[in-house]
Amino acid sequence: MIDSRKTGAYISKLRREKDWTQLELADKLHVTPQAVSRWETGDSFPDLSLLVELSKLFRVSVDTLLKGEPAPSTHDRPRWLSLRAAPPPKATTGDVLTELAQGQTEHVAKMVLEGKADLETVIEAGPLARPSTMDKVVEDLNGFQFNMQQITELAPFISQDLLSSIVEKIVDENVEVGLLSDLAPFLNRQTLDRLVEQVIDGEIEGIFLAELAPFLSMETLERLVELVKEGTLEENHLEELAPFLSKETLDRLVDQIVDKEVEADFLAALAPFLSRETLDRLVNNIKEGTFEKSHLEELAPFLSTETLERLLFETTDGKGEIEILQALAPFLSKETLERLVDQVADGKMEADRLISIAPFLRHSSLKKVIQYVEAGSITPEIIVELAPFLDKETLSELIRNSLRSQSGEMHP
Repeated sequence: MIDSRKTGAYISKLRREKDWTQLELADKLHVTPQAVSRWETGDSFPDLSLLVELSKLFRVSVDTLLKGEPAPSTHDRPRWLSLRAAPPPKATTGDVLTELAQGQTEHVAKMVLEGKADLETVIEAGPLARPSTMDKVVEDLNGFQFNMQQITELAPFISQDLLSSIVEKIVDENVEVGLLSDLAPFLNRQTLDRLVEQVIDGEIEGIFLAELAPFLSMETLERLVELVKEGTLEENHLEELAPFLSKETLDRLVDQIVDKEVEADFLAALAPFLSRETLDRLVNNIKEGTFEKSHLEELAPFLSTETLERLLFETTDGKGEIEILQALAPFLSKETLERLVDQVADGKMEADRLISIAPFLRHSSLKKVIQYVEAGSITPEIIVELAPFLDKETLSELIRNSLRSQSGEMHP
């Protein structure tokens, strides 16, 4: 792992050991003093050719610069260990970078093919090499068997077309979801579309659609929606595609649901991504009876406060039904719930409607009901229905008040 801060600090140390100013080092490399300053603070990194020049200036290896420290001494190794026949060392990242700086891309590829360098070492050099340089190395790796992990690590450093051509050759049903997800942002449209075809044909698991969806064209997304509607793809894929569909596509699906051309079960997957205007239109369809009230529960979490309150108070005015009130209750604010309590006290809403939403009343709203009961604005019978939702302290206080009241009646 190349660490720009460690390399920068080491360049600074070597410069100071030479007693050079940043300006003097900059002049030797034909760069600005500001560039040297950014290297030494780790804010930027010397490019490939400059890294090789720095290694020559300071008489250290490129690897030493990359590691940010001198190589460990071998003088202290046991003599018997030094005498043992050791295999020739493989090329290091610094060796690869030096070759690439000289334009020896074919030689680097040959080293990999002959086992004199690991592909991982070439990948480590990727951040400092031009994409065109890395492309030449990869193109010269004739017959090399890439695995998905290597391709994923190469992806940021080679061209989109080259990457796509490699991916198409090796992707199969055994590919890991995480790796394909990492690759997707780097693939071209044609390859993404071919991967989609493999999902449709069952050659790749459908779970990959969720990873590919953010990078698919609108045309491909709309085609997938049609396949879900036809039943070719499973219904759960619509939820994965919905965040990336256009407003027009979403609205068209909603219209088809309302017209019963598409199963209403799709609405739950679409609801989080519908515009406010579309949601309001669906609410109006429910109120007009052209869309089933049962779907209000799916829409409620995404409705605006204004729409929720409009629906709610039309319901309490007798223009709606109690099922709507129950569907909206979990999403109402504390203030709105307390307004409902006030409406019961004022006789604008029947008490049974308040009971139907009792599980969602906050402690303050329940206390307010009790105050209205004690004042005679709400009938005491409602307390029996609300009892399961009252805390122990409130219930004890009610019992004490009731006993005191009965005691007062017995002893005038």
